[in-house]
Amino acid sequence: MKKITFYLCLVMSVLSGMAYAQEWPNKSIRFISPFAPGGSNDIATRVIAEKLSPKLQQAIIVENKPGANIRIASEMIAKADPDGYNFIMVAAPHTTNPALYGQLPYDTLRDFTPIIQTVRAPLFLMVPASSPIKTVSELLAASAKQSAGLNVSSPGNGTAPHLALELFNNLAKSNLNHIPYKGDAPAVTDILGERVDAGIHPIISPLPHVKAGKIRVLAVFGSTRSTLLPDVPSLGELGYPNADVYTWFGLVGPAKLSTRIVDRLNKDVNEILSQPDIKQRFADMGMETVGGSPEQFSKFIRDDISKWRDLVAKRNIKPD
Repeated sequence: MKKITFYLCLVMSVLSGMAYAQEWPNKSIRFISPFAPGGSNDIATRVIAEKLSPKLQQAIIVENKPGANIRIASEMIAKADPDGYNFIMVAAPHTTNPALYGQLPYDTLRDFTPIIQTVRAPLFLMVPASSPIKTVSELLAASAKQSAGLNVSSPGNGTAPHLALELFNNLAKSNLNHIPYKGDAPAVTDILGERVDAGIHPIISPLPHVKAGKIRVLAVFGSTRSTLLPDVPSLGELGYPNADVYTWFGLVGPAKLSTRIVDRLNKDVNEILSQPDIKQRFADMGMETVGGSPEQFSKFIRDDISKWRDLVAKRNIKPD
C-alpha cells in the first residue's frame, strides 16, 4: 500500500509539473522600462522582448514608466503578483538608490527576484582632443595644481558616471570637480566646446566625436579593457583597482517568483544574448552583453549595494 501511495504521489507530482508548464505563459507578459521611450533601456527592453516572445509563444508588451530614478516603476513590480506576467528591466539605480535615498517604497533585496543581467555600458574618462592632457596621470596632475580641481561632466547627480567620478576621486585621492548635466548629449556638447575639462560617460553619445578626432578617451572604468574601444587602457591596468562601474540593465520580477519561471527566462534570455546579431546590435549602442545565472545576478546586486552604501556615506554624496 505504501508503494502504491508513493507512486501515486510521484505521478501526481509529474502531472502537476506538466500542467504548470502548460499554464505559463497563457497570456501576454508585461515588461516595464523605467525610462522614457527611445532611450537605451527602452531599446534594450524591446530588443529582448522581440526575441523572447516567439520562444514563449506569447506577446510581450513593453510599457514605459519613467520617473524618480526608476523608483516609480520598481515599486509597481515590487507590489505585483509573482505570477510570471510582470517584469522590469532595472538599471544601475537599482543598486545605487538604497544608498542615495534614505527611504524607498520597497526593499531592493527582499522585494524582487533577479533573473538575469542583460547588458552593460562601460564608462569612459575623456577630454577634448584640443586639451594638452593625454593621460590619466596628466589629468590628475593638472587638477592637483588647482584648488577647486578640474571640472568633469556627468549626465546628472546620482547617475553611474557621477558615482564613478566619486569612486575615482576616492581611489586616486584626487580633487576632480563634478559638473552634472541633464543627460549625456548636453554634457558631450560642452566637452567639445571645452566648457568642461573632462567627462565620464558611456561611449554611445561621444563615439562619433571620438572617431572624428574631436574627443580623446583616456581610460575605461574597470579592471579590463572594453571590446568597444580595445586600444583604451583600463583604470585597473593604470594602477586603480576596484574601479568597476557600469551603466547596466537587468531583468527582475516580483519576490517569490517561481523557480521554474526564473530558470526558463534565464535560459531563453541567455540564448538571445549569445546570438552574434544581438551582440552586434548592442555593441552599436555602446553596450556589451552580460548574461549568466540568477545567482550571479543576485550576488552582483548585493555586492553593488554594499559598495555604493560605503562610498556614498564616506563621500557624503547627495542625489540632488
